[in-house]
Amino acid sequence: MKLQFSDLFKLRGELPKGVYTLLEIGGVLLLLLIWQVIASIGTTTTQDFGEDRLAVYFNARQSAALTKPKVLVYDRTPINIDELKPLLYDFSANNTPVLLITAEANKRMAQSLADSVGNNIDLVIAAPQGNKAGVMQSLSDFTGAAIINDGFFANSETPEITANAFGSVDDLQLSGNAVRFTLKQDWISSSLLPSPVEVVRSFKELFERDNLVLNTAFSVYLNLLGYFIALLISIPLGFAIGLFPIFRALFNRSIDALRFVPLTAVTGLFIAWFGIGTAMKVQFLAFGIFVYLLPVVVQRIDEVDSVYEQTAFTLGASKLQQIRTVFIPSVISRISDDVRVLVAISWTYIIVAELVNANSGGIGALAFKSARMSRIDKVFAILLIIVLIGFIQDKLFLLIDRLFLPHKYQSK
Repeated sequence: MKLQFSDLFKLRGELPKGVYTLLEIGGVLLLLLIWQVIASIGTTTTQDFGEDRLAVYFNARQSAALTKPKVLVYDRTPINIDELKPLLYDFSANNTPVLLITAEANKRMAQSLADSVGNNIDLVIAAPQGNKAGVMQSLSDFTGAAIINDGFFANSETPEITANAFGSVDDLQLSGNAVRFTLKQDWISSSLLPSPVEVVRSFKELFERDNLVLNTAFSVYLNLLGYFIALLISIPLGFAIGLFPIFRALFNRSIDALRFVPLTAVTGLFIAWFGIGTAMKVQFLAFGIFVYLLPVVVQRIDEVDSVYEQTAFTLGASKLQQIRTVFIPSVISRISDDVRVLVAISWTYIIVAELVNANSGGIGALAFKSARMSRIDKVFAILLIIVLIGFIQDKLFLLIDRLFLPHKYQSK
């Protein structure tokens, strides 16, 4: 078959398989190129904060320059050292220098903080001078600094670092007690849209420091166990409601109403019932799948053509035989497609469930922590992994479907 240019734009037309595959690969490469170009467009500007605006009073490693530092604004008095040390050690592990802006009244506590982490991290501590509010607002606008205060941070939480919408600090020069920032001002900040190269680089850190394999395995375990429990309950109950009028009259309306319950709102109930451990997450996930799957089972029973039921009845089949030979094969063959569709929804519920007691692990919790630390490159990498897992799960479900229900594909 010779491909004509007009075939590419033919309404509802089909392309040769080889051409289609090449175009698919080309489409992915084109999107990556556009992504890289958008993430790379930017200009470099500098801004000085002299001693009249920002006074440096501690430099843990006596460095004259910091490359790609993280700028934090700690708007509390006094400094809570126990609060900041884990955050600074995390930056230290990533070789990320830090400029910490805090009130001059915190000078003594800042000295203790610098002494405790001084050998592990390039840490510069400075205080705003003059119009404190104006200086801090200017810093936040220019550097993308995170303002750590009671609104953003609690001892039991991961610190939240707000990504800057305009740029990221590429270089910070110290001149005496003054600070000079060199800002790479992107069209779209890398804090919001990292380049594909940055996303790929983040995988190394995810594997080495964030236990990516174990966290992913834990989330897949939650997904499969939640699915198993949901199927174990929804299929028998769906058959009972779909086949017998007494159960349909008793429960059908109530079951339909469950679909309108916002699942994120009932998280607190599951915490009260099952605690904050794995059991709560599995049951929450199972409930989320059950709510959508049960009405689908009933609907699939209603879709069974009555001619098959009447034929079986005419041949003398009992109720049990009609269920076994007519309803179960027809419904299960269609439910398998619905289960594949629900794979995507189930990952949404996993992310919600793992936000509870995020320290217990899971790829959703890892994405949440990365976002709060303004590691958007790691968030993108995790999203790519979730997409890959979903794709693999979909193909596995399809393979199982073909193995156990081959009659669905005979005509194809």
